[in-house]
Amino acid sequence: MPRLGFGELLVIGFVLLVVFSASRMASLGNALGKFVYSFKKASRGQGFIDVKPERALRPPGDRDRQGGDSGQG
Repeated sequence: MPRLGFGELLVIGFVLLVVFSASRMASLGNALGKFVYSFKKASRGQGFIDVKPERALRPPGDRDRQGGDSGQG
């Protein structure tokens, strides 16, 4: 695979700027940076979340049915 020089990268950057506009390029760069950061963090094994709940969670509708005065009646 041939290496890209400064001129080729400049042309590619200009084409991307024309196609996407400056504001979208900034958000695209931000999203790419966050992806790389989170990928590096995950590859080191940091930032994992334990998905097992400590207690059983009830569905939101069960709160009203379990005892207590709901104000109706």
